[in-house]
Amino acid sequence: MKRSMLWPLAFVWLAAACVAPQSTSGPSGQAPSTPASARTLVAAIRVEPKTIAARGLAQNTGVALYLTKRLFNADLALLDDQANPQPYLAESLPQLNTNSWKVAADGTMETTYHLRPNIVWHDGTPLTADDFVFSYQVYSAPDLGAAASPPINLMQDVQAPDPRTVVIHWKQPYASAGSLQSVGTGANGLPPLQRSVLGAALESGSADAILNHPYWSTGFVGLGPYKLDHWEPGAFIESSAFDKHALGASKIPRIKLVFMPDGNTTLAAVLAGDVHLAVDNALPATLTNTLMHQWPAGAGSVVSYANQWRAAHFQFRPDFVSPAGLKDVRVRKALAYAVDRKNINDVVYEGQFPLADSIFQPSSDLGRAVDAAVTKYPFDLRQSEQLMSQAGFSKNSAGFYASPGVGLFTPEAKVNSGPEFETEMSAVASGWRQAGFDFTESVLPAAQAQDAQARSNFPGVYLYSGNVGEGGVAGWASNNVPRPENNWRGGSYDGYANPDMDKLITAFTTALQPADRVKGAVELAKLYSSELPAISLFFPTQPWVFISDLTGPKLVAAESNVAWDMYLWQFK
Repeated sequence: MKRSMLWPLAFVWLAAACVAPQSTSGPSGQAPSTPASARTLVAAIRVEPKTIAARGLAQNTGVALYLTKRLFNADLALLDDQANPQPYLAESLPQLNTNSWKVAADGTMETTYHLRPNIVWHDGTPLTADDFVFSYQVYSAPDLGAAASPPINLMQDVQAPDPRTVVIHWKQPYASAGSLQSVGTGANGLPPLQRSVLGAALESGSADAILNHPYWSTGFVGLGPYKLDHWEPGAFIESSAFDKHALGASKIPRIKLVFMPDGNTTLAAVLAGDVHLAVDNALPATLTNTLMHQWPAGAGSVVSYANQWRAAHFQFRPDFVSPAGLKDVRVRKALAYAVDRKNINDVVYEGQFPLADSIFQPSSDLGRAVDAAVTKYPFDLRQSEQLMSQAGFSKNSAGFYASPGVGLFTPEAKVNSGPEFETEMSAVASGWRQAGFDFTESVLPAAQAQDAQARSNFPGVYLYSGNVGEGGVAGWASNNVPRPENNWRGGSYDGYANPDMDKLITAFTTALQPADRVKGAVELAKLYSSELPAISLFFPTQPWVFISDLTGPKLVAAESNVAWDMYLWQFK
């Protein structure tokens, strides 16, 4: 983008008076007149959240909320920059084969956490072990939508023998039982809930009473480094540092989250100095290069956080899939061989995204073992055409695949709205059309991106991102498929369900020894790449863009969260 094009965007930004905060630093990054210790950090996020709770109920987000969730929440553990679990609300973490983590001969387990002393909620109420007991009662309630998700579905019960001791009984082994946390990409926690706030709603027996409680949004009370001050729907969330935070009071006194769905508007706001931090997809990866070229030298930095797995998912619900040819694995593989991922990455993402062959990044022993074992689908139109021929399809006079039984093969490609996503879809669909697949294109509006039913009702192929590694694998389980029977709760929007995969996921998540976990990951990844419910595309990088006056954000492991230590961030 040329510099001259940025001024109209700046005017668009300034016109949004109900959203825009007052400027605290200029585009050149000069020091503001306000003392560093009194400045408000203004952060842009792409989508207004449905909930700021670490673990929602029926409210599926489907969008990045890493800063947003970290801001207000705390759990028993916290993943550091290397994804190593550290004690958070707990004094220390359970250790396997000690009194704090016992494994019985039948595979059941018991873990014991002791809470730090003198922890209070944002409203000043003391945190007690009973808040974890109550949390389990809420999340395990069958009609509230979380009971089938790990780790809740693996727990037998939660007890509080005294106000500072949490004892969890497990139905089976679970590798993360000693490090329950809720704000990393592989969140698997048991975030506490206040009985005094939600108890009456649960006791009423009405699911709606608790699902619609303001606690999940404007009435949230948490334990994180910041507490909610004001939520202006459609505009912003204001928060202030919590002076009794378990790990110490934050150095930045206030943070304001501004909802900015348009990347160009975010770009203009950052350049104008009105936004200090752009996260959670507020600034697409393709615009970060534009920003760095327009920013004066030393004005700011970008952390490229590769924490997701992007794939082209096939519809697996028999009642929804169309055309029926997508049920044939040979057709799905033919489509995989017809995706030129490298060219798409170069053209759409300026080569910034690592290519993916599975959900596991090949940057660890586990990831490298998986990478060596999975079936890969390099760009190969000859292979694609052979597979379509085997499936009974041939090209008609217009060069598109058709079969005598079903006629022209005309699938639909779908993507969430956004210039970057839509350009990606057009590139993928265009390549498929050139290979003989008569694809149409569809866009899901941003307003529906947090609606599981809207995301699940696609007929053909849906391109979207999810968690990498173990956090993403848990989403492949059958009990995570949104359906009418479970009121569309769950995040496996493609509807993929396989009992054999469920068994492999269980074996992987229950393996306590590293070698067994590697073996489990290899087996489930092999099955997935063989059945091909989705075509692996990239490991997208999510830019965290911030001005030079802000210190603290840095690159972390994919399973962690750039904001894990945000209570230490500060202005110069």
